[in-house]
Amino acid sequence: MPVATILSMFAWLTLLVNAVTLLLIISLVRRNITRSAFPSTFRVAASRLAVAVTVAASLGSLYLSEVGDLTPCRWCWIQRIAMYPLAFVLLIGWFTGDRLVRRYAVPMAVLGLAASTWHYLLQQVPGLSDAESCSLTTPCSVTYIEKFGFISIPWMAGSVFLLTVILLTGFRSTDSRIG
Repeated sequence: MPVATILSMFAWLTLLVNAVTLLLIISLVRRNITRSAFPSTFRVAASRLAVAVTVAASLGSLYLSEVGDLTPCRWCWIQRIAMYPLAFVLLIGWFTGDRLVRRYAVPMAVLGLAASTWHYLLQQVPGLSDAESCSLTTPCSVTYIEKFGFISIPWMAGSVFLLTVILLTGFRSTDSRIG
């Protein structure tokens, strides 16, 4: 399958992740206003979803660089430095039933979200594209993909980081393996 087709699939999956994230944020705000409880079955599934999206994002980034031959820039590597251990920590935490894994996972996801946001701004704001943090051979301002007018690789990573933060902080459960 051509890399362009895979990138289009990733863009559609990112739209899905963004829609789910928006719905979860709305449900958290409504829950705080109405004090109604969110279904406990979703609270249990939230940790599994966090594991699944971070592992999928890690595998997707490996696909883009190793199969798709898209050379990651410095800010892409910083996002990977946050995503790969995040996926690993959540996966191990889920397998072992570690109830304290959120203490490590949430800061990693927040730092990854910050890096993704900065990288997205480097791509979208012309005045920032001359930043000294990137090389001439792999500039951070280059956009390998731009679907729907706004989805780029940093947007995809940031979407996963944001969803992970929301799932881990807003949907805690005593019945979940991660807690």
